[in-house]
Amino acid sequence: MSNKLIVMYLGNVVEEGDATEIFENPVHPYTRALMSAVPSWDPNQRKLSKLRLFGEPPSPVNPPIGCVFSTRCLYKFEHCEKERPQLNGNENHRVACFLHKG
Repeated sequence: MSNKLIVMYLGNVVEEGDATEIFENPVHPYTRALMSAVPSWDPNQRKLSKLRLFGEPPSPVNPPIGCVFSTRCLYKFEHCEKERPQLNGNENHRVACFLHKG
């Protein structure tokens, strides 16, 4: 087990921080999709709706200029395709997403 997590997409860190914080409050759209896919062992706690990713995964040989997740993100802004977000937040939880500056 680890106290810290790093979530990567196409070789880029999209979210990092305290494991408990990320499991309880995933912020990046990719992290949220990953966490929604984790099955629960308790039948009463199972989620019926999973976050589905649409679009094509980008080529690792020719990645997008902007956010690496922009080709699949339901929440992207126009500038997401032109500029790569930097990790923002604090030492316990940082995310590379224009939706969540902080």
